[in-house]
Amino acid sequence: MTSVSKYRSTAIADNVVAFSISYQRENMLARGMGLEHLRELLVRLARPILRQGASLAYGGNWKDTEDNFVFPLLRVVSAEQEDSGDSGLQIGKLYNHSPWPWYLDITPKIEAQWINCCRVVRITQRMAGLSDADILPDASADQADARTLFNKAITLSAMRRLMMQEMWIDNPDVPQPERIPPVTARILLGGKADSYAGFLPGIFEEALVTLQSECPVYILGGFGGAAEVLANALLASGDERPRELTLDWHRANNPALVTLLDGARKFAVPTHLASVENSLDALFGFVLKARADLPGTLRTGLSDPETRELLRTSNIANAVHLVRAGLMNSKKLPQLPA
Repeated sequence: MTSVSKYRSTAIADNVVAFSISYQRENMLARGMGLEHLRELLVRLARPILRQGASLAYGGNWKDTEDNFVFPLLRVVSAEQEDSGDSGLQIGKLYNHSPWPWYLDITPKIEAQWINCCRVVRITQRMAGLSDADILPDASADQADARTLFNKAITLSAMRRLMMQEMWIDNPDVPQPERIPPVTARILLGGKADSYAGFLPGIFEEALVTLQSECPVYILGGFGGAAEVLANALLASGDERPRELTLDWHRANNPALVTLLDGARKFAVPTHLASVENSLDALFGFVLKARADLPGTLRTGLSDPETRELLRTSNIANAVHLVRAGLMNSKKLPQLPA
């Protein structure tokens, strides 16, 4: 008889760990590391999650550039599925949430190539709350006018919010819609604090929606970028507000945001989208709460000293150990066998 333990339970299968990651070259070089170290960290974090039956989520695009992490994630899922062979172990998959217009790069051929490893979840302009009158044709995706940039930013923010929710997708010739489970934990590292494309730095917005959903957040600040900015804010004391969590700082450091804010005054904004200022206020509210109870607010499943070490460490092995321990303690992954 096949051991039941080889098969993942529904509860474990419903655990989806999201990665918020981007390569910040100067930050990594300052630590004596490069892109290959970030890839190593990503694979070492992803592999045990997949082996323990949970799935991954990543909102990256499909342009095959060296600093895009969709393909490293696809390859690790494929390799784990191949290695599992006939063992009966159920390996998780990758949910790739892709907003308009980035999903236009995903051709049917590309999607078919990775169909066993990945479920692409397309976030359309309509799903983002834009009215029919405001929805742009796909042909306008490459334009750089204010309306196109605004719709892109709206849909990008919607993707981050919708990742945290259960979704149902209709498939042609299939009577029942397909269920897409929500993200249940998130790992953040790197990321831009300025020169970003949306209303907020991706790391900030993804941290915020995860905290609002009361899911575990693992911020690896020791590898630089916006994650380091956020980690330093959490580790500070008192009620001082970092300048990077103020609207004035972002206005001064990201010209693209000024264009989007102008668009928000001219165009209809979906009701669910909070203003940039309110979002930064909400994020700082969590920062203040975390300064009083760091592991409780971040729901890391770690002790206070361990959570502080997680926020600071630039050691790959240490980072992997702490994230794995936290995911198991927070019940997002089963305990490893002895």
